[in-house]
Amino acid sequence: MKKIIFLITVIVVLSCNNSKKSHADNKAVAVKKELRPFFDSDEIDHYYLNFLEEDFTEIMMKEKNTPEELEFIDLFVHTFPDIIPKENFERILLNYNYKKSNLSLKQQKEIENVFSEKDSLQDTFAGCAAEYRDIFIFKKKKETVGIVKMCFKCGRVQFIGNKIDTEGFGLWIELDKLQKIVRPENYSILIRHH
Repeated sequence: MKKIIFLITVIVVLSCNNSKKSHADNKAVAVKKELRPFFDSDEIDHYYLNFLEEDFTEIMMKEKNTPEELEFIDLFVHTFPDIIPKENFERILLNYNYKKSNLSLKQQKEIENVFSEKDSLQDTFAGCAAEYRDIFIFKKKKETVGIVKMCFKCGRVQFIGNKIDTEGFGLWIELDKLQKIVRPENYSILIRHH
């Protein structure tokens, strides 16, 4: 019996070490020689919503929601929009109190590099419901060509309008880098334990 317990312990320890090595390898390959961006854009806007979970719970617990509340729920936790809207999407965000960040050209370039093809693929997936507090709008000649909705808390991402496969996007190292770019003052508060 002791031999079996010892054998199981050795296997678990070795697999944990291999897992750590694999995670380190994953970080190492996250950088690619030539990054093809997910969107052909010349401008990136970032919007952020500072919204208390208690306020959202209050909306969700209502017997009957208004059309505006239903649209907000769709935007905040579901897949609205699922195509690039014909109407001014930024106006919709401002109506729901999303605030626009003032991004420098350097920050926009860094964001574009994060939202680019990588050699590595994420191998962990979110286990919580998304709260899309961060939304990126990619523009070409002032026209919206792409939208990315991001939940930094659980790592969920929704892409709209991308021409390149984004299936493997979402390594925590990429999300951490993105978070440092758009919310450096809150970064230590927002960091997940992974």
